[in-house]
Amino acid sequence: MLGYVRDKMMTARLRARYERQVQERLSQLVEGVGPRAVSEELGGWMPVGSGKTRMTEQSRQDLRQQVRELVRGNPHARNVLRLLEAYVVGDGLRLTVSPKRGARLASDAPELDQLAELWQTFLDENRNHFSYREYARRVWRDGECFLRLFADQSWPPTVRFIDAERIGPSIDDPESQGIVTNQNDVEEVEGYILLHRDHGDVVQVIPADVVLHTRYGVDTNEKRGVSFFVSILKPLEKFQEWQETELLARKLQASIVLWRKVQGGAAQANSLAESARLGTSVEVGGGVRQERVRPGTILTTSAGTEMQYLQPNTNYGDAVPLGRMMLLCATGGGGNFEPGGSAASGEVGSASGGR
Repeated sequence: MLGYVRDKMMTARLRARYERQVQERLSQLVEGVGPRAVSEELGGWMPVGSGKTRMTEQSRQDLRQQVRELVRGNPHARNVLRLLEAYVVGDGLRLTVSPKRGARLASDAPELDQLAELWQTFLDENRNHFSYREYARRVWRDGECFLRLFADQSWPPTVRFIDAERIGPSIDDPESQGIVTNQNDVEEVEGYILLHRDHGDVVQVIPADVVLHTRYGVDTNEKRGVSFFVSILKPLEKFQEWQETELLARKLQASIVLWRKVQGGAAQANSLAESARLGTSVEVGGGVRQERVRPGTILTTSAGTEMQYLQPNTNYGDAVPLGRMMLLCATGGGGNFEPGGSAASGEVGSASGGR
């Protein structure tokens, strides 16, 4: 009995010693490291309200390249972009000048005509470098557009487009996404980092007041835009893969196999197959196996032989709804524009997706 009590007291003493050592070790760790930000803690913790994911520079470049190849090579994506240009920035787009509500100028004031003439002069002088169509096309395709203004001594100024891949982060500030902003206000842009076309080094930081930057598909506090075709990129790629699969299935379906049924035992069937393999018929160009049925061949068989032509069943009726469904997915992502439709045929149910 005394031994049992002694063992229980020793166990309690050891437990108390280990608990004390653990508490001392934890105190040393806390005092040595000190408080850390939540984002620096292990386990991927994030502060409340900062859950918005941001696309990396490499993923943005890959997505931009995929969309450009899609618009260049996929007829449905190319048609969607063409319809957007036709409905939104077509030939009927005009800029008119009117007095501000409550202004003292009359609707027929000469100043309004002068402003309209100045804008038309700007369009005429920069017609080889700027157009409404190209500006909108870059925004929809790349998700953003950069237009740089070069001030001249006289009107009009000169403008040039800057490719989206040439605006990027520097080595010193890899998280800038190529756009320098106020540290306290991400929407206050101070400059744009221009990279070299070949080696990617920083050429200069362009002041923000000479660059017109338009973004698409993002919030106001995000620096870079997202392409219009992001939502229909995967459906159109899957539809193209489905087309290739169906074309292969059509080739398989076009193949016809002759199935010859011979009444009798295995010996009779083997004898017939062996004679067909060894026999030849002389034609121009060499011998031809009699086993192969060529165009115009007439087969004469006995009553004990039955001929049946077989071809694979690819269930084409099941494939039609699947292809239609993928096109409808792309249509929904494109804003009610039918990828395979056209404005002339009336297949575009509404132009509301491009307004």
